Amino acid sequence: MAEFEIIDAHIHLARTLEEESNYWLFPGRRACDRYGTPEKAIEYMEREGISKMAFMTLIGRQYRGPLVEKAKLGSLPEKERQEAEKKIGEQVAPRMREINEWGCEVGKRFPQLLPFSCISPELGGAEGMVKEVELRASQGAKGIKLHPGMFSFFPDDEVMFPAYEKCQELGLPLLADSATWPTPHVLSEYPSPVVVVGQQGAVDYGEPENWAKAAEAFPKLTIILAHLGSAWWDERVELAQKYPNIYFDTSQGFSTPDRLPYSPHRGLAEADVPRIFHKIGMDRILFGTDFPALAPQPQLEQILRLPLTDEEKQMIVAGNVKRVLRL
Repeated sequence: MAEFEIIDAHIHLARTLEEESNYWLFPGRRACDRYGTPEKAIEYMEREGISKMAFMTLIGRQYRGPLVEKAKLGSLPEKERQEAEKKIGEQVAPRMREINEWGCEVGKRFPQLLPFSCISPELGGAEGMVKEVELRASQGAKGIKLHPGMFSFFPDDEVMFPAYEKCQELGLPLLADSATWPTPHVLSEYPSPVVVVGQQGAVDYGEPENWAKAAEAFPKLTIILAHLGSAWWDERVELAQKYPNIYFDTSQGFSTPDRLPYSPHRGLAEADVPRIFHKIGMDRILFGTDFPALAPQPQLEQILRLPLTDEEKQMIVAGNVKRVLRL
């Protein structure tokens, strides 16, 4: 088999071992087997032959209480909901700015780690998000991370549009979660690092079709929808064929007999992956893993065993993200 450069386009990091242990819940895992801090991630990359990793700054699981409460506000009268969301924003925004600043500092210390800074309406609406995009771009952010499900907003809400316009102007790609939330889409190992909760009543904020309006309004904005193998992959194909600025990452992999979907939604089976890749276009698929929640090696092997050409595999595991991030 040919040797390929490997770039992981979708990982997460923690600031300390304690924060990592509370973020990714692996009962019984030893400290020496955790690789979620920058220093340990570099060690892991050197061992596994990964040249770069793009990491998404998100609020750790242990700090998301206010966001859980926000998800419950939908039934409130408009004025009461807005007041409650404002209070939640006052709690969330400082943590988000803190983790974004840390991410940009990590990127300066470790050039192999490429920071994506997180934004959401909690930062102060449209104006606050634009300021955050500008600031983090000036500090070295390579892209912007969005998580509509975690922060309970629709990506086609026009409050987001000024931030999209700024990203387009600066040439910053967006990478957005587009899987079912709060459950993961594939059971890849046991025990799961994600706490499994029921889907009943959950709002699918990140559903791929919710990106159509933004993709059309900002045709030069690169939008990377994470978790191609997740629910609604048929929607993803339709979007890709209509909007050439929509890309996808492979994080969390694809369903196989030993990797079964948690979600009742239809997941993409490994046997169908080459056909779907070709429908989307090989130049718009980025290899990603969700490390350290999920190990890169099994997901890399899944890509490399597909009946694709070596040229196509190299595009997926490194070439496309190098082009998108101008590496």
